[in-house]
Amino acid sequence: MKKKIISVVLCAAMAAGVLAGCGAKESDSKSEKTSDGKTKIRMTYWNSEDTVKSLLEYLEKEVPDVTVEFQFIDNSNYDTVVDTQLSAEEGPDIICESPASALKHAKLGYLEELDELGAKYSEAGTNVYSYDGGVYALPGISWFEGIYFNKQMFEENNIALPTTFDEYIDVCKKFQELGVKPLAAGLKSWEPMLKNSMAFVAAEYLSTEKGKNFGEEYREGKTTLDGNWNPYLEKWSEMITEGIYTEDMVGIDHDQALEEFATGKAAMFCSGPWDLETIQEKNPELVIDMMPFYGTKASDGWLIGGPGCGFAVNKSSENKEAAMKVLEAISTVEGQKAFWQDNQGGSSYLEGAEFDLPEAYASASKALEAGNVYCPWNEWGDAASAHETYGTQMQSYLLGEQDLSTTLKNVDASVKELLEK
Repeated sequence: MKKKIISVVLCAAMAAGVLAGCGAKESDSKSEKTSDGKTKIRMTYWNSEDTVKSLLEYLEKEVPDVTVEFQFIDNSNYDTVVDTQLSAEEGPDIICESPASALKHAKLGYLEELDELGAKYSEAGTNVYSYDGGVYALPGISWFEGIYFNKQMFEENNIALPTTFDEYIDVCKKFQELGVKPLAAGLKSWEPMLKNSMAFVAAEYLSTEKGKNFGEEYREGKTTLDGNWNPYLEKWSEMITEGIYTEDMVGIDHDQALEEFATGKAAMFCSGPWDLETIQEKNPELVIDMMPFYGTKASDGWLIGGPGCGFAVNKSSENKEAAMKVLEAISTVEGQKAFWQDNQGGSSYLEGAEFDLPEAYASASKALEAGNVYCPWNEWGDAASAHETYGTQMQSYLLGEQDLSTTLKNVDASVKELLEK
């Protein structure tokens, strides 16, 4: 893993698109003019139009000879729809891509190289959208996740913030002794255990000289989780043996866990800025902050996160010149700020773009400034979707249905199957 250098810190996180259904119309990318002579291009995204409203308004003013038609495609079938269109040499002019889909589409020759514009962004943002030495998508606003904590609860009980994993476990034990649930967690979803455990592995292994190449080797089928991640996850398993993650949490969903934290029934809650507004609405009096995840050695800590999407240009588009004008406008400080307005929370990878960090993330500021924001499965290439398998297998591990080695072997088998497709 190359060190992730986050160029700027912004103030809230990219909201996930939650609209149901897909209103996508499968049209081609042929050149089209509006009634007033503007070039009409299409841009697809799995997030709702609300998340790019300010950006679209900015583009309308900044690129007056181009009209951007936004096309929402639900995340549940986004890849299928876009893959089908691109394989037919059709589809949108600008495509919002995940790191995995960008790699796939670049390999298949569906995307234009964007090296010149990519040079304006930090390597931390472009390396997950690169293939064979070229940049094929421009990183949008990043996302990150850490550990929200109830500041008042910590201060009233004279509990200091941890700087290591062992200190974090001790903090949890202190709250248990006080009769307070240390960590609210909706383990009905596979995501919490995925992110929490991978953050520890990032701090202990993936960010070190020993583990820096793991992601690249894993996506090439040259290594496995089992035999490499075991000792780190065995240590992290104190989250289970110390009763911080419990079996009954598998029956609790995300919203229930958020409610527990917001109403003061738990001291901490793992999430990102996308939940901040909801937490504050449920309890306007609650004063919260965010701490990063830690390894066994004192550090600035780590956050799980990375580029939320990448803007790519369809190689088959007949509107490439107009699409490039739009990407050039996005690749300015003003363009990044417009995008950030509806996605507050995360970082811009554009060099020179700077925004203020709100108080709700003060204790995570050192991790953000150090660039310690990393999403391990972004480096898994064609096997990136196996991160869900990892999460579900960790649920089974928590429930005692299998040991750790079996858990990791099951993930490795899923990755192998994906890589052989």
